[in-house]
Amino acid sequence: MNDTPPTEETTPPEKDSSEDVAQRWATRGAWIFLLVVTVILTVADQWSKHWAHHSLRQDHGGSMVIARTEEAAFAFSYVRNHGAAWGFLANADESFRRPFFFIISLLAMGFILYLFSRVRLGQRMLALALALVLSGALGNFIDRVRFGYVVDFIDVRYGTFRWPTFNVADIAISVGVAFLLLESFFGNGKKKHPPSSEAQGEG
Repeated sequence: MNDTPPTEETTPPEKDSSEDVAQRWATRGAWIFLLVVTVILTVADQWSKHWAHHSLRQDHGGSMVIARTEEAAFAFSYVRNHGAAWGFLANADESFRRPFFFIISLLAMGFILYLFSRVRLGQRMLALALALVLSGALGNFIDRVRFGYVVDFIDVRYGTFRWPTFNVADIAISVGVAFLLLESFFGNGKKKHPPSSEAQGEG
């Protein structure tokens, strides 16, 4: 009688498919792309604000007109924005305003990183959009931590209309949001998937 215990059959580990490998490399590349875009735009934003802070204050000459016509004007004007877009909460008590924007900014950047982690292979516009929004949010967040306000200096006017003064970070956020809208309407997620073989068989 054979007392040798039966040996368990071991299955070799499954090799990653080419799609898995491609997805993994694409994910690494996407995070590197996010880092590069964020660093470049944040540095550009902070440098431009540093220039505005030291060149456009009233004690350094004030505003600087770049282009002017009879109806329109484009200028650099130094503004300290204690609120958000359109002066939201600018007149609120500082003991409430500073921690409020601090927490909201952290939550917003965390949510953007979460969305970026779910970007699929081929969603280049979505990746770029999230990178732009994150860069802008980080640039303004740094201002709030350093100064308690955001430095704005780009001034655009047309006739009696004057757009609220903005900065490089605001441009990045606005372009990023525009790309997000384009992605939501025309991106990869809106493409119709080909019918499955079962569906074709039913037809």
